[in-house]
Amino acid sequence: LMLGKIEILIVIIILLLAFYFVISFGARIKQKNSENPKISRYLFGVRILIIIIAIVSLILWSFM
Repeated sequence: LMLGKIEILIVIIILLLAFYFVISFGARIKQKNSENPKISRYLFGVRILIIIIAIVSLILWSFM
């Protein structure tokens, strides 16, 4: 199964969105109060990490 360049980009985007939604959903379930500052800082860190992964993925994808 060979994926083209566009399909690989779509898979990367879907995986990053899935990771974000699973992590944020899990963090909100664990604490009933989703306005907790610890959760907000944690989710901010998760967003930054996913953005960094996305940037690195796009750089690598552009060299294909």
